[in-house]
Amino acid sequence: MIVGPCTIVSGGPEPQVFEQGAVRVVGAHIASVGALGDLAAAHPEETLWPARGRVLMPGLVNSHAHLARHLARGLSLRTSAEWRRYDRGLSAEDVSWAAQAALIEGLRHGVTTVVDFHRSGACLDLSLSEVTAAAERVGVRVATCYGAAEDDTPLERRAAIDECVGFARDLARQRSGRLRGMLGVQATSLRGIETLLAEAMESAGGGLAVHVDLALDLTPAERWSRADALPGTALPALWAHAERAPRGLLGTVRERGDTLCATGCGSVAALVRENEVAWGSDDGVNAPPLPDGPHGPALGEALYRRLFVIGSAWASEHFGVELGRIRAGAPADFILLDYRAATELSTRTLGAHLWAGLLRAPVAGVMVAGQVLVDNGVVVGVDEGEVAARARECAARVWGRLG
Repeated sequence: MIVGPCTIVSGGPEPQVFEQGAVRVVGAHIASVGALGDLAAAHPEETLWPARGRVLMPGLVNSHAHLARHLARGLSLRTSAEWRRYDRGLSAEDVSWAAQAALIEGLRHGVTTVVDFHRSGACLDLSLSEVTAAAERVGVRVATCYGAAEDDTPLERRAAIDECVGFARDLARQRSGRLRGMLGVQATSLRGIETLLAEAMESAGGGLAVHVDLALDLTPAERWSRADALPGTALPALWAHAERAPRGLLGTVRERGDTLCATGCGSVAALVRENEVAWGSDDGVNAPPLPDGPHGPALGEALYRRLFVIGSAWASEHFGVELGRIRAGAPADFILLDYRAATELSTRTLGAHLWAGLLRAPVAGVMVAGQVLVDNGVVVGVDEGEVAARARECAARVWGRLG
């Protein structure tokens, strides 16, 4: 298949913009990138996916999401106690339809890879399989884990860790390129980070990635000064909520080669820790943040790195493929945006366009691993109306349990 003509944003740390380009896809990967006329002439047997001059970019990586919390919209939950009660009220069916609805929402905003942190005490042994089954139905990449929390009992933490280890091994045996299992830990104190990571890595033997949800509520006097206190990991860990962490801990995380992510796009969240953070939606909308206000234009370059570099680099190591790039040999994970620039769209002006409108443009097409998931604005392969209807039914039952 050849996709074109389009304006191509190459991705990577130093993105390039090419007008009147095209991409040839063979199987799950990009075979070549060039001018549409050249590719069509060299491969006359290929079918054409008309891009109609749209902007083609790498798919987005959401580095920290709670997919099953999609059904909580309208409940106005704020405290950790309220969220724990919600999570415990979920059934396996609720998890399934919530995850599908959240992933479809992501597709419509160009999200092709999601890192999910899950908690649902009533169906621990079923919930991760429901999340990955939802990802298979929608067609996106998902890495998921069941979080062992600091305020769990020792028995509950052990059950969560064992579930993650067993589930990750099952996925590895299935050799599914779009699905990965991880270890998840949720820390509410600095001391808890050490304890949870030690417990998790002892069970995993260092062979699994760790997703740390920093549910910290620290006083200004609390500091992290134990740079050697954390166990080593074979794969870089992912630390969510960098905006809540003390600088000492963030320094340790960087020295380990791990990845940080933050939510929101206000000046504090966007500029935190020298911009070297990935984007995560947490329990909010599965869509990239949009910078507003007087600082917006200045954040264009930082926003690009958050959305297309930092998270993609972490995900590439864990999925074993080079995500976030439009070039030969990379996975065919990309999006087509209905964006008609009124001014120069080039390598030099890309940051300004991200802030001014590119990220607000309708997503007309999505491909993941060579499979078309959105075509001309229509979600393919899954009944979007049915998913929404079933999710609303589940939400009504969950809200009733909490009532």
